[in-house]
Amino acid sequence: MTTERRPRRDAGFTLIEVLIALVILAIGLLAVEALGIGAARSVQRARVTGAYTALATDELEQAMAAIAAAPTTPIAAKTYTVAAGSGASTGAQVTRTATFVPVAGTTAPGPRTLNLWTVTVTVLPPSTLGVLRASDQVSLTSNVIR
Repeated sequence: MTTERRPRRDAGFTLIEVLIALVILAIGLLAVEALGIGAARSVQRARVTGAYTALATDELEQAMAAIAAAPTTPIAAKTYTVAAGSGASTGAQVTRTATFVPVAGTTAPGPRTLNLWTVTVTVLPPSTLGVLRASDQVSLTSNVIR
């Protein structure tokens, strides 16, 4: 009779195998967590950028309405900081410039001077905002001939 024990095939997992499986699982869970954090940042950045785009679009539409009402009247440059309590755009700096250049043109009845307007609206995020960098600005430009 021998005293040598044979390893059983159905003995289960060893401690080393369980530890290796836990390490692999932990690495996978950390990767999933990093993806979630990145996705949350992207959603926040898109929300803030959307608010800045809406603000810039509003300023651009106001300038277009002023041009339609008085095509030869200069529009003053406008710069302001969005007041607190204005949601995602709080603290943003908005700058609007509008310039026009007379351009000789012709229409069916005869020669006429047209005005080429260039309207630019830029929205800069506040420097205290952690999601966007100061270089992440929204800028809209439109050219109109009236």
